[in-house]
Amino acid sequence: MAMRPLPPARFRLRFDADTCWWCRCCELVCSLTHEGACGPSLARLRIDLDQFKAEVKADLCWQCGKPLCLYACPVPGAMTIDEATGARLIVAEKCTGCGECAKACPFNREGGVIRLNAARGIYVKCDLCGGKPACAETCPVNAIQIVALKGA
Repeated sequence: MAMRPLPPARFRLRFDADTCWWCRCCELVCSLTHEGACGPSLARLRIDLDQFKAEVKADLCWQCGKPLCLYACPVPGAMTIDEATGARLIVAEKCTGCGECAKACPFNREGGVIRLNAARGIYVKCDLCGGKPACAETCPVNAIQIVALKGA
């Protein structure tokens, strides 16, 4: 399939591991905002804690310029681009749960960026909450921030 030119992403999330308190409020508010229930497995981002090494990592959508997830989706209209933010989105009503998007994403380490919502039978990913990400607005130490991309 030929890669068609797409509007650029205007924003993405940035994570600062040195600032993070490991509270995981970001995962809870994300899951509550999108799924109506609190649970890290329902969030559209993932915080990985290694308490033995005292390290934290975040799996966040990079809002790629050439989103392999979008190009891999075989269902017309199941992935689209938000006009306001440029975010690459999965349209829940059209997603068939095939998982091609998750397989195609080079940053989807262990399903942290694009993940299956087993209860709904669809894949989900960060949609930047329409430009006001709940995770960034809730983080007590600003470890997650929405940032404008260059040229956007």
